Amino acid sequence: MLEMIPSWEQIDEYMALAQEHGLAFEYNDFYAPKLLDDSAGLKERIRNYKNLGRPQGVDTLHGAFYDILPFSWDSGIREHSIYRMRQSVEIAEELGCRGVVFHTNFSPDFLNNPKYRNNWLESMGEVISQLLAECSCEIWLENMFDQSPDELADAAALLQEEERFGICLDIAHMMLATQEPEAWLRLLAPHIRHFHINDNHLKYDEHLALGRGSIDWRKIETLLEEFGLKDRSRLIEVNGLDKIRESLRYCQINGMG
Repeated sequence: MLEMIPSWEQIDEYMALAQEHGLAFEYNDFYAPKLLDDSAGLKERIRNYKNLGRPQGVDTLHGAFYDILPFSWDSGIREHSIYRMRQSVEIAEELGCRGVVFHTNFSPDFLNNPKYRNNWLESMGEVISQLLAECSCEIWLENMFDQSPDELADAAALLQEEERFGICLDIAHMMLATQEPEAWLRLLAPHIRHFHINDNHLKYDEHLALGRGSIDWRKIETLLEEFGLKDRSRLIEVNGLDKIRESLRYCQINGMG
């Protein structure tokens, strides 16, 4: 299944495109602190989306990620991060989403610091387990600054008893960290539930339409086939109808999704 990011300002056009191509939504409205702090505006946006009559258990939601550090040693930052994550899960539940995506936010600057890494792993495991106990949707961790797949693999091992935990692999982020995606996919394949896809020139996160950058999508598709991942849902993570349509054409031509 392919997904796209809807824009409320042009929602009629997005609904028509979704119907034409059988696309699901991944809501990106609800990671913006400005909206999350606006109680009345937040309730209105949720109500507006609910009134669309979207099918239950199909769409997904990108959770809060700006400065979200539930593993912070600063209690205030940690508590507010957990509050934002809980907001995300509650909104996803209200919208009938099947999954919520959170970033690892693991800093590569601390790769060689076992205390930082152990605290990140233990804290993320504890918070995600608690949130899963409070909701019925799935929770997926997405690679962000990650320079290796090891942190996601260790989180999956720690949370192996949680049936509703999984990994959202952002392929564009992965390709900024490695030119050899096979090792990532081999290690993470059993835990991957969802993908984010967009293009870049392997230098920084550009969020280009598919086919506009340097990512070798034929190689990626071959690996997804090899590791049994072709049926996982994929968000075409680009903004704007033109980029989405261009990416859809690329997917159709190249048998993606």
